[in-house]
Amino acid sequence: MEQYNPPSPMRLLEILTDRFGALEAVANSSIKLARYAPEDELAMDLLVAEAVLAFGTSLREAGDGAMQWARDRGAAPPL
Repeated sequence: MEQYNPPSPMRLLEILTDRFGALEAVANSSIKLARYAPEDELAMDLLVAEAVLAFGTSLREAGDGAMQWARDRGAAPPL
């Protein structure tokens, strides 16, 4: 039987950040389309879209902080 090596927490955070990019794309598109279409025709409510973008910023900041934390402890390669 093949052994499964789970990804590191840093890799999991990177995967989540990448996957979250799809939600950010929908949020950005909804915000741009709101200039031309009524909100009920958008893929995402504008308040939700703004919250998604704010969360994305927080997620990237957390990832950067985690990477710096790992570098400070020698658990990640230096820049």
